Amino acid sequence: MPSFAQRLFARTPMARSTRAYEFALTHLNLPPTPWVLDIGTGQGYGAAFLSRALPQARVVSIDVKMQCLHWDRLEVGPRRPYIVQASAPYMPFAWASMDAILAVMTFHCLPQPQRVLEEAARLLRPGGQLVIADVDGRHWIARPFEWVEHLFISPLTHAYTPEELETMLRRAGFSRVHFHKRPGKERGFLMWVIAQKEQA
Repeated sequence: MPSFAQRLFARTPMARSTRAYEFALTHLNLPPTPWVLDIGTGQGYGAAFLSRALPQARVVSIDVKMQCLHWDRLEVGPRRPYIVQASAPYMPFAWASMDAILAVMTFHCLPQPQRVLEEAARLLRPGGQLVIADVDGRHWIARPFEWVEHLFISPLTHAYTPEELETMLRRAGFSRVHFHKRPGKERGFLMWVIAQKEQA
């Protein structure tokens, strides 16, 4: 059963927003029929959006819990997403099986974050891309965000700075790491990190 705070957050527009996914897709280079992994299913809005935005893709979404997922509220694309209950540090997929992996407003509360990045590197095909869209640890809102999350959502929450993320990503084996802000929102709290696995 979701906590009161989780149920309350689920009612906010932010919980249903797919704009972070939409902006992320503008930075991805995908093959015609990609395999795309979404880390953190939540209510399923992200996975449903990816299945609509990428109609030829096979979208897989994982979450350690499925308490918030309600298929009847979602509009999915022609290929229904695959939903798998799994923990991000130990994802049950084959080596080099994914073309892109997205973690949208999820990475800040994942356990064993370095291992998660190593798992992402393992799962991506050469040239595949990882997207992390999350709170910028340099933004003034980062500390209040952490305090609220620690009180009501997760004691693991940490808003990472670009410097922290780049160090972790390179340690995990990613060769190219780029940071983006939405045009016109350069002072906003959300940042996108695009990391590419080295070509074979």
